[in-house]
Amino acid sequence: MSNIKNTFKVKVLGTKGYEGEGVSNHGDCIIVYDEFNKTMILYDCGSEQHAENVIEFMESKGIKQTDIVLSHNDSDHFDGILRLIDEDKVDKVFTTLLLKYVDNILDILDNDSRTRKATKKRILDLYDNIAKLEGNNLKDIYFDESELPVGVSLVGPDEDTMLEAVAKAIKENDIQTSDGSETVVNATSLQIAVTIEGGRGLLLLGDAAVENVICKFSDYWYVQLPHHGKKASAETVLESIENDDDDGTAKHTFLVSDNTGNTNGGSVALMDSPISVGVDIRNTKDGNIEIGMPSYATVKSASRDYGICYGT
Repeated sequence: MSNIKNTFKVKVLGTKGYEGEGVSNHGDCIIVYDEFNKTMILYDCGSEQHAENVIEFMESKGIKQTDIVLSHNDSDHFDGILRLIDEDKVDKVFTTLLLKYVDNILDILDNDSRTRKATKKRILDLYDNIAKLEGNNLKDIYFDESELPVGVSLVGPDEDTMLEAVAKAIKENDIQTSDGSETVVNATSLQIAVTIEGGRGLLLLGDAAVENVICKFSDYWYVQLPHHGKKASAETVLESIENDDDDGTAKHTFLVSDNTGNTNGGSVALMDSPISVGVDIRNTKDGNIEIGMPSYATVKSASRDYGICYGT
């Protein structure tokens, strides 16, 4: 991705100190903010306690309103958004407004017995949380990506992949399973890239299925492991990236937003797996994750990126 100069920093919220910590599923809430310009974009907000934390954060930084990218419809990515809207903290919400594409979806379904009205109703059933946001400056990210802040961009899935997935979900009566596995709906989470302070790339994946990620993981210094660090998805990401550069210094940092409480999802199996040994994985189970200017273990590693002088 391009090396756009900006002052974005990132804070991935954990649940340390939350009421019901370790029990309730608070889901994802990732703050991308520019202190200097007083701007912010929020990637998902999965609980009211997250929303309260976001409001406190915005007030501390003097940020009046935030844009939101809602990756997908699931409650553990949505449930704090209405609270933020009620408190007048939201400017625009970017997500997938699929009713605009009902005719395209009908063409993919290619079923003469399925009516347009029934298809619209099924879309509203599958994306019921998004429907609740009607009237709150909703933006279809495929139409309105240009309104995202400079340094933030949509990287996937592409429009065709999204519409094919929706058609499949309608055909298969897609519902969330009790074990927290990916459904067609959450597997097509909107994936965004952010160029953070220092010029390094961050890739945010929500609950995306790895096969729906069309960019190269290795293009990004920071990568959110999808679906709250679910082991199978994370292993695919980790195995696809060459973790070391030519001088043996780790090149990638992986972020796990695991606030899943006592559900069957999450990162426990990953963190216990041999594949995580020696890999730089930061997990919200240990508290908030904060990313700003990169830190370096040695002056030599800093010189590689920024030309800082060092002795022999």
